[in-house]
Amino acid sequence: MADYDFHQLSPHDFEQMARDILQAELGFNLESFKTGKDGGIDFRYAQSNSSIVVQCKHYIRTGLAGLLRDLEKEAIKVRNIKPLRYILVTSVPLSPANKDDIVKIIGADVLNLGDILGQDDLNNRLTQYPAIEENHYKLWLASRAVFDRVLNNSIITQSEFKVRAIYKDIPRYVQSNAFPRALKILNSDRIVIIAGAPGVGKTTLANLLLYEHLEKGYQAVVIQRDIQEGQTLFQEGKPQVFYYDDFMGTTFLGDRGAGFNHNEDRTLIDFIATVRASPNARLILTTREHIFRQALDKSERIRHSDIGDHKIILHMTDYTFGQRAEILYNHLYFSELPAEYQNELLRNEFYFQIIKHHKYNPRLIEWLSTYRRVKNVAVEKYVAFVQNLLQDSSEIWRHAYDNEISDAGRSLLLAIFSLNGMTTVANLENAFTALHAIRATRYGFQRRPEDFRLASRELAGTFIKHTSTSNVEVLDPSVLDLLNAVIRDTADNAIDLICGAISFAQIERVWKFAESAQGKTVMSALSQNVAQVAASIKPRLFDSRKVIMEKCITAYTGTTFERRLAVLIEIADCFKSELFLQLIEELFERLKVEWQTEAVNIGDGIEILRSFNRISWAALDATPKIILGCRDAIVTEAAWGCSSEDLRELIAALPSDELEEDHVLASLQNGVKKYQINYFKDELKECRSTSQFDSLLSDLEEFRNTLKIDTSSEIEKTLEAKEEFEEHEAAYADAMQDEWKERHYESRSDEASVREMFGSLTSAPK
Repeated sequence: MADYDFHQLSPHDFEQMARDILQAELGFNLESFKTGKDGGIDFRYAQSNSSIVVQCKHYIRTGLAGLLRDLEKEAIKVRNIKPLRYILVTSVPLSPANKDDIVKIIGADVLNLGDILGQDDLNNRLTQYPAIEENHYKLWLASRAVFDRVLNNSIITQSEFKVRAIYKDIPRYVQSNAFPRALKILNSDRIVIIAGAPGVGKTTLANLLLYEHLEKGYQAVVIQRDIQEGQTLFQEGKPQVFYYDDFMGTTFLGDRGAGFNHNEDRTLIDFIATVRASPNARLILTTREHIFRQALDKSERIRHSDIGDHKIILHMTDYTFGQRAEILYNHLYFSELPAEYQNELLRNEFYFQIIKHHKYNPRLIEWLSTYRRVKNVAVEKYVAFVQNLLQDSSEIWRHAYDNEISDAGRSLLLAIFSLNGMTTVANLENAFTALHAIRATRYGFQRRPEDFRLASRELAGTFIKHTSTSNVEVLDPSVLDLLNAVIRDTADNAIDLICGAISFAQIERVWKFAESAQGKTVMSALSQNVAQVAASIKPRLFDSRKVIMEKCITAYTGTTFERRLAVLIEIADCFKSELFLQLIEELFERLKVEWQTEAVNIGDGIEILRSFNRISWAALDATPKIILGCRDAIVTEAAWGCSSEDLRELIAALPSDELEEDHVLASLQNGVKKYQINYFKDELKECRSTSQFDSLLSDLEEFRNTLKIDTSSEIEKTLEAKEEFEEHEAAYADAMQDEWKERHYESRSDEASVREMFGSLTSAPK
């Protein structure tokens, strides 16, 4: 007979198991109720004149005393319901006398002795229904019997230690969709390599695979130092499962290791071949994907072997919405996190924000639910702490960045940061090459011609991803969080980026970061190196934007000269250095040359006017030639016609006295007239919401009131289109509603079950 104490199950797990047992025994399905809101019901069967009510009582710590105490309260609820049959299921061990006491509390007219299922009764039924036992894997995976059997099969101290650690954590485990894929590889190839980004759950998946084999009688061999341990402990014909977590991490620690030592790569390949040739052996390996790629680059033997055929890469997409919810729930229920902290996550269903957050990963969940990590956070600030952790989860990546990737890898990540997290492979290579040269000279490490190729391989799948053959971006937003923290904490990186920039866009990226709330250290570093910053910025100010394409077609790329001037004005106003005044004059002269053959970019030109409007340095205010020159060029361009948005923003950027100047007013009036002829109809057609119609109406009224241009016809047409839109808006909504319902049914259904699950955190004693 099965012999479980059920302590490894949460209330949610216990209810699901109880439901499955009773449905198998009764022969029909039971209706579930939201946990904590049941009024005395967890499951119910109601049909014709038949009414069955089931209650589940899972008590880990309070035992029989807690059960009897709570049943005193439940008795009133049950009598109010008046079911024809009442079934009580509990994880508490019950003697015949205990059951008699329960009947006395509830009442013999409501509860029969045979309808009280205690710990022994549940174990008896699990023996009768082995499929239920198999489906609820935490039962047998974390059972004491399995644990004892597993310990008997662990032959070295570290194996026993690992087994105990896994046993302790099993209640928190949730099988991801990657589990069956990994198990299939392990069963067919006898070896599986689990790779992925930091914090995605590689070790958890490996632990589940390990423990499943231990339950089947395999002997645990946990390797800690090197693969030779496995060779030494291998026994031909004996069922053994070898487990090596982070098997390449001790070899490839950034640039501190040149590669495998003492033919370790050959030893690894030979041991893999040994395991594959033995029907009774299994090998489970985990590694971070960037380290695995380093191994491929540093070892020709590894690169030419078939080791990659046994690899599975674990991604967050391998976790469904429900599995993400279970991971959070299990970590909270089985944690030492005090109830008041848990209640903060339950309040207003804040846990949904965590589950749905695009930066969710298992390591983050472990972090926020570990009391020793949050005990210094006041309860009332705990939600804010979690929100900040979700917004900036850089700590999860920081160790890998500091200790496990090469100098070339760090240069590549800094380069992609300066390119806003995404770019073309060609552009990234150019940015990397320039930056890597600067950093190698400054910090004294060696460069190699193949550094970009090796760094790209090293980081692919862990820090960066290729979205096409020619485009690359960071793996997910938390990588940018990491890089924000790296540059914030070590501001010299910002100096490196400016000195190594190959485009003005990179300079602007660093500048905007320096201006942000988290960029104070960067701004301080820049201000202490003004001459170096000015010298590095200068060549990027004058880079040509023209690119000659096929068939002599001219294209334009990079930051406009107008925007370069706008940013340069901001920098000059901040540092108040004569060096920047000279650069502004030179760039303005270059801009005038550009305007002789190219149209003024009105949108970026307006940014020049805004930058001048914000200046506090008197020396900048004493450059009327530049200010007025830019203004006149922009309003002259606007006279040829532009969008309503550009016209609106231009009017807002100009002081009221300048709007009254004859040539300025005339240019803007001409611009509105051109807009009415060439732009208005298209903008009206593009309105897709009431707010868009209102915005267009506001612009038309602004042109009428400020520039004295008759826009009544356009206003009338806009009002008519808005009225027609609003008449049909309800119909549009109805037409989309069925599709929306169908698309979101599963999501809403999942949310209902998640609410039920998290309700048990407040309703069930432990």
